[in-house]
Amino acid sequence: MKAKKVRSEASEDYVQVNKRHWNELAKRNQAKRTNMLKEIGDGTSYLEKWEPKLSPYLKRIKGKKIIVPQFGDGMLLLACAKKGAVVTGVDLSSGQVRLAREAAAQWGLNVKLVEADWQNLPKTIPANHFDLAVTECGIFIWIRNLCAWMKNTYKVLKSGGKLVVSDFHPISMIAEEKDGAVTIKESYFDQNPKVCKEENMPLAIEFHWKLSDIINAAIRAGFRIDYVEEYYVEDKAAKSPLIPTDFLLVATKADLT
Repeated sequence: MKAKKVRSEASEDYVQVNKRHWNELAKRNQAKRTNMLKEIGDGTSYLEKWEPKLSPYLKRIKGKKIIVPQFGDGMLLLACAKKGAVVTGVDLSSGQVRLAREAAAQWGLNVKLVEADWQNLPKTIPANHFDLAVTECGIFIWIRNLCAWMKNTYKVLKSGGKLVVSDFHPISMIAEEKDGAVTIKESYFDQNPKVCKEENMPLAIEFHWKLSDIINAAIRAGFRIDYVEEYYVEDKAAKSPLIPTDFLLVATKADLT
């Protein structure tokens, strides 16, 4: 996907721009989801296999109320539902919501799915209700207002509830590692929104955040930061990694009473 800078005012309607992009992406990727869905339906350890950093926080979740912001392909929320959690998923894309609903029906899983922008949650999502909010990679590049995202997450969690985020490391978004060398493609500090073009796909608008931006937004929302890890997802092409590809953030809604 090629990206170019755009003036921020040009992306005022970016939510609808990205919604069109993700609706089309849902159609394109429908066939690719088949094998993973089969793993979930068959009771295979999807989380342990595909989300090893998240899985320790999702071991004993039967009966727990879990919300999955921007659930994307729906694999994470379906895997949690398969383990007996009471799952709510929120996503901007009507296409992703439709596919997740069809998959849940196929495997007899009861999940609540809401089509909405996490930065502007509807009142149908209850406050102080969920035990856990969990996300997987590909979250924050679609978010323009980190503070709104974190505040809404804080709001829906119970006191003592946890936020567990696994996402692409911001460094990996602006750098490329190849043959033992790292090439910086753009400034880590450039936070102008970017229009991204991909062949035969609608435009998308992405946002770049520093890791400190994400952590500080969580702190400002009221979270207590429990754990941060920067790590590398193994790739046969890189035997000795030089930069992190992903990060894990775990935070708790502190009891203020």
